[in-house]
Amino acid sequence: MAKETKTRTLNVQPEKSQGEDDNKHVSFHPRQITLETFRNLLYQYPSTVERVHRSKLMIKLQSKGKAKAPKRKAETKTSAAPATKADLDPSEEKHILEESDQFLQLDRWRYEVLPKLIAERANGSAEGAHLVKEELIDIMEWKTKHGVSRPMLMGMVKSNPATTITKSTSTAFAALPDADPLVAPNDTFPKASLDALTAPIRGVGPATASLILSIATVFGDAKKQVPFYSDDVYLWLCLMDFPEGPDVKEQKPSKHKKPNGELIVKYNMHEYRELWNASQALRARLNNAAGENSGDGPVSFIDIERAAYVLRNLAISDYFASQEAEDGSNVVKDVESPNDSLPKQPEKDSSELGTRRSKRTKKEA
Repeated sequence: MAKETKTRTLNVQPEKSQGEDDNKHVSFHPRQITLETFRNLLYQYPSTVERVHRSKLMIKLQSKGKAKAPKRKAETKTSAAPATKADLDPSEEKHILEESDQFLQLDRWRYEVLPKLIAERANGSAEGAHLVKEELIDIMEWKTKHGVSRPMLMGMVKSNPATTITKSTSTAFAALPDADPLVAPNDTFPKASLDALTAPIRGVGPATASLILSIATVFGDAKKQVPFYSDDVYLWLCLMDFPEGPDVKEQKPSKHKKPNGELIVKYNMHEYRELWNASQALRARLNNAAGENSGDGPVSFIDIERAAYVLRNLAISDYFASQEAEDGSNVVKDVESPNDSLPKQPEKDSSELGTRRSKRTKKEA
């Protein structure tokens, strides 16, 4: 079922910098990417995350079909591409649409709703800012669906006592440093907060701990914000692995990724410190370029995270097509403002999205 997409044109492209006179010469290198190119990537996040998740669902459905339907198995042998929309029957298309809408709601909850809930608890709860067990489970669900699936982590997270999660997250949030990263970079790395999460909570390593801290620091003092150790950001900023030019599908496979898409890394504290330093440097450089007159507001770590996601999935995104608009402007889909580039919440009864999601929706209300 086709979804109607609202579009509007933003005339936000400044004069092209040297070396970016056309799409083929745009640089995505972390030390060379311009603020304009970065914003263009960021604008593509809502449509890209929907496309990527839908593609995952179709591949999963196709994989099940291989085992259940010999006819479909024979048909898919000749092609490595997932089933197209035309290959789906109405029930399959309905399933994919419902699953996709549920994930987009979860994506919005992770970026917008949960950070507000944590900020409100800072002053309105005896434990201060903290997470409850159900929220940590949902964070892990988002993480595994947004990136590479790791089912074992979900089981480990569910095995934690609710009191352990509340106490550990409260301790971690309270231990966040107050130092300014531009003044005292060595004093701002949240080692104590990361340890407060990784030591007592099963299934939480440095990467998931950084995600928890990232969500908890969206609001408030910008210098206390924490970047998430996502595969996309590490691949881009630390491994310097990113597409070059519009011929994305013709480029060589990454030597840093396994066939299933998982990075060949250790996800340890040393790697996270690398990502921390690289994210700080990129954010500072882009914000210096923006100056005080930027109507888009300062670049945040969440902006970097989402831009990196689009960059990793550039072949699926509409990035280059959007840059070729005849009037030279950016076409932005499903975005009300540059700083609110979040998928709109589906107009569905929350009871249709599962018991656990329904309970969370009631709590938000």
